[in-house]
Amino acid sequence: MSGNNANVVVLFPWLACIIGCLVYYITSRLKIKIPYTSIMFIVGTIMGFFAQEGIGGGRNAVTESTSMWTRIDGELLLLVFLPGLLFLDSYNINVYLFKKAFWQLLLFAFPISLCGTILTAIFAKMALPYDWSINLCLLLGSVLSATDPVAVAVLLDDTGAPPRLRTHIAGESLLNDGASLVFFKISLRSFLHEMGVHGVEDIGWFRGIALFLRLSLGGTLVGVIFGLVLVTILFNLNRRLSREECVFQVTATIAIAYLSYFVSEVLLHCSGILSVVFCGVTTKMYGATLFNDAALARDFISIFEKLLNTTIFTVGGAVWSSVIPSFTISTDWMYLILLYTAVVVIRVLLMTSFYPISSRIGVGTSPMEMIFISWSGLRGAVGIALALLLSAEVFEYSQSGSDGLSDDTRRQYLHQVQKLFGHTGGISFLSLIIQGTTSGPLLRALGLVASTETRDQVLNNYEKHLQRDLLVDYMLLLCEKRFEHLDYGIVKKHVSILREVSPTIFQAAIDCFRSKYPSLKLPDVSNISMHLLSETDQVACEIDRSCDSPGVPNGEQPSNEKSATKRDTLYDASHMIDEASLTEERKIFVESMKTEYHNQLSNGLLDSRSAIPFTLLESLQCAEEEIANGRPMNDWAALQNSSLLLDRALHSYRVGSLCNRQRQDDDFCLTRTKVLQALSFIKAHLASQSKLKAEFSSIETRSLSLTEKKVLDESREQVARADACIDAFDAQDVNAIKSQYCCQVLLHKSARYFERLVSSGLVTESEASLFLDKYDEELRELRLSSEFEVTRDKKQAAANLDSMT
Repeated sequence: MSGNNANVVVLFPWLACIIGCLVYYITSRLKIKIPYTSIMFIVGTIMGFFAQEGIGGGRNAVTESTSMWTRIDGELLLLVFLPGLLFLDSYNINVYLFKKAFWQLLLFAFPISLCGTILTAIFAKMALPYDWSINLCLLLGSVLSATDPVAVAVLLDDTGAPPRLRTHIAGESLLNDGASLVFFKISLRSFLHEMGVHGVEDIGWFRGIALFLRLSLGGTLVGVIFGLVLVTILFNLNRRLSREECVFQVTATIAIAYLSYFVSEVLLHCSGILSVVFCGVTTKMYGATLFNDAALARDFISIFEKLLNTTIFTVGGAVWSSVIPSFTISTDWMYLILLYTAVVVIRVLLMTSFYPISSRIGVGTSPMEMIFISWSGLRGAVGIALALLLSAEVFEYSQSGSDGLSDDTRRQYLHQVQKLFGHTGGISFLSLIIQGTTSGPLLRALGLVASTETRDQVLNNYEKHLQRDLLVDYMLLLCEKRFEHLDYGIVKKHVSILREVSPTIFQAAIDCFRSKYPSLKLPDVSNISMHLLSETDQVACEIDRSCDSPGVPNGEQPSNEKSATKRDTLYDASHMIDEASLTEERKIFVESMKTEYHNQLSNGLLDSRSAIPFTLLESLQCAEEEIANGRPMNDWAALQNSSLLLDRALHSYRVGSLCNRQRQDDDFCLTRTKVLQALSFIKAHLASQSKLKAEFSSIETRSLSLTEKKVLDESREQVARADACIDAFDAQDVNAIKSQYCCQVLLHKSARYFERLVSSGLVTESEASLFLDKYDEELRELRLSSEFEVTRDKKQAAANLDSMT
C-alpha cells in the first residue's frame, strides 16, 4: 500500500459504511427480511467486480481502494476485525447459564466441530472434482465449521426465546470460532508444508495434539488474565460523575480486547479468538457492575461491532467477486449447492448423534431446541475472515515463498485456494439468505417463542396504561391558558390510541391527574367526555368532578413545584443593580434557555426534523453576543431575523410537496412555523423564569435582588412580544396549529413510552417497532392533514360567504 495512492485505502471502509446506512434505510422502510450482512456481501461483490473491470473503463479512487483491501494481509485482517467482533458477543452472554452449560458448550465446540471438520473434508475429497489434497479439504472443513450467531441472536432476543436456547446458540458459536481457528492453524501448517514453504515443518499426530492444547488452553489462560486486568482498571476508574472517566473506561475495554488477541495470537502463538472470548466472559463475570456508564460502553462497542461487520462482509464480497469468473455455470455452481446441502446435513447428523450426551449434561437440551440449533448454524464473519487469511497466505507464498515448485504448480495451488474461497463465500451467503430468513418461522413452528395470546394481553395492558397517561398529559396542556381551547375531536382523529377510550380509563386518568398534580385544578374535561362517553357516563363524570378541589386556577404554570413559586415574588431593593452581575445572570438565563430547548427536543415538544430548533438556538447565540456587549436580552428580535427558507424546504420534503406545488399552502406554512416558534419560545422563557425564581431567591428572605428582577422583566417583555405575534395571526389557523402541536406532543410521548419499555426489558424491539412505526406514520400524516384541513376550511368558508352574498 505504498506509493502516491496509498492514502486511498481509507476510502473503502467508510464508503462501505455509508452504503450500509443506505441498505439499512431501504430494508427497514420496505420491511425486507433479508439479513443485513448478506446484502453487504452482495454490495462487496459488486464493488469488487467494478474494481476488476474499472468503472467507466478506467481506474479511480474507489476501485483502487477496493483492490487494496482485497489484497490485505491475512493476519492483519484477523487482528483488525476479530477482537472487536467477538468481545461484545462474549460480554453479552448470560454468564450464569454459560457456567452451568460450559461442558455442554465445550461438547458443541470441540468434539462436534472436529467431527464436522473431518466429515466435511471427506465429503469434499470424495464428491468435489477439484483433486484437492486432504490438507486443503481439512482447511475447508475448519473454515466451514465456524458459525455466526449475529442474525439468529437478534431473532432470539426479539421473539423472547428461552434463555437456555440463547446461551446455547451464542456460547456454541463463541467457543466454536475458537476451535475452528485452532483446527485451521493446524491444517494450514500442514498445507503450507505440502506447498514446500521454507521453514514450515510437517505436523504429526503428537505435535498436532500438543499444538492444539497450547492454542486452546494457552488462549483461554491469556484471556482470563487480560479480563482480570480490565476488571482492575474498571475498579480503579471509579469516579462515576466524571464523564471523561466513563470514556476512558470504554477506551480501556477496547484496548484490552485487542491487546488480549495480539499477545495471545502474535506473541505467545496461542488462540487469539479464545483469548478474546474468555476476556469478555471474565469481564462480564466480575466487572459488569464496575462500568460508570454501562449504556455508553454497550452503545460504543455495538457501534464498533457494526462498523467491523459491515466492512468485513463487504471485503469478503469484493474478494469473492474475483473468484466468480472461475466458476462455470454447469459445474461449480452445482457443486456449491451440493456442498452447502452437505454442510447442513452433516451438522444435523452430528447434533442428533450427540443429543443423548448433550441432553444429560449442563443445563440440558430439549428435542425442539436441538432441531433449531442444528438449523441455525449460519456461517459468517469468522469463516469469511479465515478464508481471506488462507487466500492471502497462499497468494503470498505462491509468489516467492515456495521452493522447488514449478510455475504451473504454484498457479494450481492458487487456483485451488480461489475455488475454496468461492465455495466458502457462497456457503456463507446461502446460509444467511436461507437459514437466516427461515429461522424465525422455524422457531415459531417449534413452539420456542412466548405465547402470542399471552404477549397480546401484555401489550394490550401497556396500551391501556398509555391511554391513561396521554389523557393526563392532555389535561396538563389544558391547564395552560394558551391551550385551554384545544379540541379533543382533532386529537382523537390524529392520535389513534385515543380513539377508543373506555369510561374506566377516562376516570382513572382524572384520578391520576389529581394524584400527580394536587396543586392544580382539574381543567374542563367536557370536551373530552363529549367525544368518549355516553350521556349517562358524562353525568356520572360531572358528579364525580364536582367534588374536585379548587386547586390553582388554570392558566398558571403547571408544575409539581408550583407550591414553591405561586406566591407573589418579593424583591430586595437594598442593593442597586450591579452591571457585572446583571451580565452574568443574563448569560445564566440564556444557558437555561438552551437547556429548555434541548429538553423540548428530547420530549417531543420541538420537532427535531424541522428548522425551528435551529432558529431558536441560533437566536440564543445572537443574544449571547448582545449580552457580552452590555445590551439587554433580546432573543425574540434575533429569532424574527432568522430565515425560514430552510424550514419551508424541510416541510415540503417531508410532506411530499416539492414536486407538487398545489399541495402546499405557503401562507399557512409560514404561519405554522411562526406560531410553533413562539410556543416553544414562550415555554422555554417561562420555565427559565421559574428556575431563576427558585434557585436565585435568598434562603433567608426568599426574595430576589433588583438585578434578578431586571432579568425577569426582560424575559417577560420577550414573552409579551411572542404572545403578540401569535395574536396577530388568524385565530382559526392558530387553533389548528395548537391542535397539531398537541397531537405531536402526545405522539412523541407514546413513542417514548414504548422506548422505555424496551430499555426496561418489558417488551422486545420487534414488538415495540410495530407501535413506533405506526406513531411515526401518524406524525407524517399529521403534518399533511393539518395544513390541508385549514386550507379546505378556508375555501369552504369563502364559498359559503360567496353564496350568502
